[in-house]
Amino acid sequence: MTTLKTNKRLLCAKCGYPQSTCLCVWVNPITTPVNIIILRHPKEAKHAKNTVKLLTLGLKNITVLQGERPDDWPELAERVANQPQHYSLFYPHEQSTSFESITSPEQKESYFPVNHNMIFVDASWRKALKIWHLNPWLKLCNSWHFTRPPANQYQIRHTTQQDSLSTLESVVYVLEHTHKINCMALRTLFLKMQQKCFLDHRK
Repeated sequence: MTTLKTNKRLLCAKCGYPQSTCLCVWVNPITTPVNIIILRHPKEAKHAKNTVKLLTLGLKNITVLQGERPDDWPELAERVANQPQHYSLFYPHEQSTSFESITSPEQKESYFPVNHNMIFVDASWRKALKIWHLNPWLKLCNSWHFTRPPANQYQIRHTTQQDSLSTLESVVYVLEHTHKINCMALRTLFLKMQQKCFLDHRK
């Protein structure tokens, strides 16, 4: 295991976690038929409990863009403006559609075909709302919200929002529902991160 030294801590050069809590043994990247795009608020990038870091380890088809305003991701904004039918946004708002309303294989293939681009916002609820308002190009995408999501398994970070999921859990839920992707490797990585980095240290 190659290590890097940051702030007097040895970090694994592969997974980026402290050497004492290295997660490499559980990293098994998944190839998906769709592309995952994460719009991450800068404050989330600094959060030790952020799950996007795990997604970059566990998915091959993922792009993470950091920012808040349109000029933080101009190329994506332009692509969406030109071909909005190739993009879906998973963010709840007044015009979004229930994700669970898509049930048949024909519907799933129509809305989420191979090489489709799925956009997720990684931010606090307040910051996510700000990103939504500052980026009108997002309104061009088909938008989806969860009405019957699975139980939240994010034990180390809590929210006041009912039925909310972490970004990793949201991505896993969508991949499993739309393309029946086996996301057990991601689930295991998510569990082990919580156990090794936080829960075990409480004992």
